[in-house]
Amino acid sequence: MSLKSRIEKIVGNKYVSDGAGERYIYSFDMTENPPQKPIMVVMPSNVEEIQSIIQLANETLTPIIPFVTGQSVGGLTIPQVDGAVIVDLKRMNKIIEVDEESMYMLIEPGVTFGHVKQYLETHHPSLRYTYPLAPPYTSVMANALLQGLCDLSTTHGSMSDFINGLEAVLPTGELVRVGSGIMGDGNWFGRYPLPDLVGLFSGWQGMTGIVTKISLKIWPKKKVMGHAALFTFGEQSTIDLLKSITKSGVVEDIDCMSLSLVKMLMGIPPLVKPFKGEPDYGTVIVLSANSQKELAEKYEQLSNNVHLSNETEPRNLLIDWKTISKLMGEQANEWIDFPSDAFKVLTEHDGLTWVGTYIHPKYWATALEGGRKIVEKYDFELMAFLKPMNMLHFAEFKFIIRFPKDVQTVERVRQCNEELLDFALSLKAIPYKTPVWSARKLKKLADPSFFELIKRIKKLLDPNNIMNPGRLDV
Repeated sequence: MSLKSRIEKIVGNKYVSDGAGERYIYSFDMTENPPQKPIMVVMPSNVEEIQSIIQLANETLTPIIPFVTGQSVGGLTIPQVDGAVIVDLKRMNKIIEVDEESMYMLIEPGVTFGHVKQYLETHHPSLRYTYPLAPPYTSVMANALLQGLCDLSTTHGSMSDFINGLEAVLPTGELVRVGSGIMGDGNWFGRYPLPDLVGLFSGWQGMTGIVTKISLKIWPKKKVMGHAALFTFGEQSTIDLLKSITKSGVVEDIDCMSLSLVKMLMGIPPLVKPFKGEPDYGTVIVLSANSQKELAEKYEQLSNNVHLSNETEPRNLLIDWKTISKLMGEQANEWIDFPSDAFKVLTEHDGLTWVGTYIHPKYWATALEGGRKIVEKYDFELMAFLKPMNMLHFAEFKFIIRFPKDVQTVERVRQCNEELLDFALSLKAIPYKTPVWSARKLKKLADPSFFELIKRIKKLLDPNNIMNPGRLDV
């Protein structure tokens, strides 16, 4: 019996395909990473089907690639080897539980940010989750496991810090739980005490198993929200002000962007040359409070930070969101209501990529200055994106490139990204959502015992090397 026939017995004929169209669609993403076709695509609907698929994969030594929507900008669901089967988990899309008292939700892989937003607003209006700069149909679980950022990251850190626990099918087909859920359902409140085994799945890009359920923190929804726009000049001046604002503790979140990116999000085509006197960066600042009085006090403290910065850079300017709304119209409110709507602007072409890193705050301005020169050298639009993370215990920065996927441009994108990453690594930055080519560069500079430990853990959990082999260059 063929492999396809055996998989059809597990999930049904309707949910297995080795057609040319499906194999092509799953062979690439928006990035410059080279395509690779799987031999087939399968869509399981439950844990038992996943276990059976993995047991069969061990028997036949078939590589398995976990997939939900393929929206990660890192080529992370493109097979690295021949003969791979894509396991698309989007049919598993249940919000299993929302616990209002302990403030967590238990969800399956196919639950998207759009699903969560609608569900909480309808059934739990006093609670909120978080949203990234990504399409609303992006998998919540995937973003958390890949240690992505979101619109609460300035306050709370990477989305992986929101994970309370999870259930996963190991590469051997065994089902395990980690976190407080080991004591049974209705108890997914946290990761501690006991060894923190969430780390066996967070950041591994599907190399250590398929996560079937994940518990994530949700947050009280404050009664009032406020937004402001900050316009600044120069890298060092901008970073100094952002650090001061973050450390004051009055803001909920900060998104800083090069002005050309701000223009795109406002629907204004970026000019090749900026206007004389135009600011270099625009920052969206989010404040939250339990009363209008508290919000006003926070805004006043924010304004004081900006006024102090005017002593060294008098052009820095803070504008309240009512004024921004008058300029942008309804688009301004849509943007702050669900930030992923802004992602549409970035997908004007069929290519989108970035070199994203987490970095020590002391290198942030240097990284911006050097990265700007590299992007300008390759004649791409300047789309820098910055965020203080976890109250500035670390910082995030990336340079976004949108591009048409013709051969010459793709090669130029590759060269630009390689140079950007080399520069970032020289500042001891660490790439996130790491494609294989960047993992190879990281390995040359990192402590070799770290990657040796990764190999040992991978071999222990996945003796037949069937789970997304080749990722992280392992």
